[in-house]
This record gives sequence, C-alpha cells and structure tokens, in this order.
Amino acid sequence: MKAGVLGGTFDPIHLGHLHLARRTQRLFELSQVYFVVACTPPHKRVKAIIPFSHRFAMVSLATARQRNFVPSLIELEPPESPFTIHTLGKLARCDGRSARDLYFIAGEDSLLDVSNWRQSEKLLTSYNFIFASRPGVKHVDALALLPPEAAARLRDLRGLAPRELRRRVKLEEQTSENRIFMIDVAALDISATRIRTLASAGKRIDRLVPPSVHEYIQKQSIYGER
Repeated sequence: MKAGVLGGTFDPIHLGHLHLARRTQRLFELSQVYFVVACTPPHKRVKAIIPFSHRFAMVSLATARQRNFVPSLIELEPPESPFTIHTLGKLARCDGRSARDLYFIAGEDSLLDVSNWRQSEKLLTSYNFIFASRPGVKHVDALALLPPEAAARLRDLRGLAPRELRRRVKLEEQTSENRIFMIDVAALDISATRIRTLASAGKRIDRLVPPSVHEYIQKQSIYGER
C-alpha cells in the first residue's frame, strides 16, 4: 500500500496544499497521504512561525472530510527530529511499510536546497520523491542539483497527460530502485506568505483556505497582530 508524505510548516495549510495532495494521490494511486506538520523546521526561524498546536489544528480541520488524508504527529515521535530522513524512517517503521512504499511530495523549487538536506544522497536513493512544478517558479535543472546516484533515478514526466503519466509511473515502479519524479499538477498560485500578509491586513483569505481553516483563523485571531 503506497503512501504519500506531504511535509511542511502549514502556516497556514491552504487550498494549494490540498490540490497537490489530491492530484498526486490520484496520479500515483496512493492509499493515503500523510500531512506531516513540521515541529521545528531547520530552515526557518522558529519565532517567525505560529505555535505547532495551531498549525496541527488547522491541518486536522482541513483534512477532516478527506478519508485518505491523515494529519501526522510523526515528527514528535521520539527521538524528535525535524529532518526528512528521520521522518520517513519513523513512518516506515510505524506502518510496517518498506521504503519503496513511501513517496515524499514537495514543490519543484525544493530541489534548490537539496544539497543541504540531512544525508541527502542516502535519503534520495532510499525513498521515492515527487517534485511538482509551481506557478510563477522557474523550472530548475534537477540533474545539476541532485547527487550523482540520485540523478540517475530522475524521471521527468512534466507535460504528460494523466493517463500516460500513470502508465509511465507503473512501469517505473516495476524496477528494484526508488525513483525521483518531476510532474505537473496544474498547481494553484497560492502561498502561505501571501495568506499571512492578507490576513494581517484584514483582507479576505476565504478563497485561499478551506472554510474550516478560515473560521479557525478568525476565531483565534492567529494572524491579526502580525
């Protein structure tokens, strides 16, 4: 049973995250998508992020009606760690899955920082990765950014129609090695930064986040004083 892993600070979770999860779930026929809420992201200042409890609450609200979307507290499982290689290892052990059954989902621009990931080559050659293009973000040269062994596992499936993409994915999954896929998902042009800016200025964000998340943000005045 294959599972997707969508990690992030989710400050806040928005419709773009949900669209990405739905599209990758369908294209790769994933049984579940775990929404892993980052506890202490190594690449961000902790003081600039709202408390974990609020971010996890919003993820839980956003995924409540999606049976196969699972909010995850795995980063808090001991030993607590913010690094992806530890997160995926714990998920595999807890669910009894093999590394080949996990697909980490991220934006294509995440590749720009891949050399700084903890044990990046081991990580990228142990699990499957799905990097989705984002609107307004220039395509990256993945081959130049990936470690050599990981680069050999890259499969660029951008521009393919859904049926052909699914066919290609199934062919690749018949091999004994994990794969790194690059795909298009017609991503929504939404960012958490923009949502926080709008909310703090008292402007509308109801078209950018799920209704339950919008209500939570209003009730808690989460971004009102920024």
